[in-house]
Amino acid sequence: MAKKKSVRNAYICAALAGILACSGPGSMTAWAEEELYQAVDGNQIAEERLRDQTVEYEELGSLIHANNVTVQNAASGVENSRKTYTEDLEYLRSEKASARWNKDEAKDEGDMVSYAEYASYEAVYKSSIKSYNKMLDRLDQNSTNKSRVMLEKQLTNAAQSLMMSYQSMTLQKEYLATMEELLRTQYDNAQTRQQAGLSTDQEVMTARSSWESARASLKSMKSGEAAIYQNLCILLGVGEEGEVTIQKIPSVDVQKMDEMNLEEDTKKAITNNYDIISERSQSSGRSTAGVNKKTRTVEEMEEKLTVKMNQLYEDVQQAKTAYDAAEAGNYAADITWNSAQKKHEMGMLSNDGYLQEQIQYLQKKNNFESAELNLFQALETYWWAVNGIADF
Repeated sequence: MAKKKSVRNAYICAALAGILACSGPGSMTAWAEEELYQAVDGNQIAEERLRDQTVEYEELGSLIHANNVTVQNAASGVENSRKTYTEDLEYLRSEKASARWNKDEAKDEGDMVSYAEYASYEAVYKSSIKSYNKMLDRLDQNSTNKSRVMLEKQLTNAAQSLMMSYQSMTLQKEYLATMEELLRTQYDNAQTRQQAGLSTDQEVMTARSSWESARASLKSMKSGEAAIYQNLCILLGVGEEGEVTIQKIPSVDVQKMDEMNLEEDTKKAITNNYDIISERSQSSGRSTAGVNKKTRTVEEMEEKLTVKMNQLYEDVQQAKTAYDAAEAGNYAADITWNSAQKKHEMGMLSNDGYLQEQIQYLQKKNNFESAELNLFQALETYWWAVNGIADF
């Protein structure tokens, strides 16, 4: 558990250090500027909705605009130690690799509780690294030279990433809470059978180990969820004492894939990308060499972004394939679980068999919810790239 605690603390301290250093609860002064602002995510949210003690996904851009101190004071930037950022980022990358290795090992061993835990850690580290890279990126360019709109796009994208991490943690927490309860029941049953001479010491020890592992994972997941909640609240400039409710992210809109056109979207991404726009606006001097160098630099950036767009497009396709498979598995699991419930009511299925069916059902349900969130995130990342926000 010590290692898990240190990993979690590293995530808390490092994942959004840059954002948190220049963000905080705002004074809602933006309302004096305009009554209804169209945020960079395309949404127009009334003031009363933003003050209702709940945070919805579609409100993130408007909350960033209204509350984020960095946006309110776009002319002032905060410089932080690049060495510290880089070291922290490398640490997060190593922990992500470790989580992935542990996840694969747990899968090979059939330990689904640990698999779910490490898969969740891997997803959180991946999301954190993405946000952290953006903060490092901002150190390379003085924020006073950035437009407020671009700044709002970057912070809104970071807030969305955090909210997706929060929901991932919440889903895993709910799953582990139920699993912990079921595994405790299995352990109790094993003890009862042992007293009747129907279960071995090894079977009891295995059942207890599974229950204790789930209990420890649940405790760790709750701490991680609380940390992400606090970071998101700070970024959005809303209450951090638990009085704000983070709403569930909407179900993925699969029809968004119908709007994807890789060739056209890549052209838009190149046109909208801030880094490319910034490079084009730089003076190349009057020399031919300077002009040629600038031209090559822009072309290289466009080529890299083109490769990135292809990758993001493939990420969406792969996430959709995984989503379809998980959806089919969840549908089949619903049928099997309904059948198991009926058999149990009729006395045709033992309590142990019933519990095992419930565990398998929950695993399929959790797999589907995770796959849906992954597809949602892949689509959001793709469309942000089209709108000028992409790491390449």
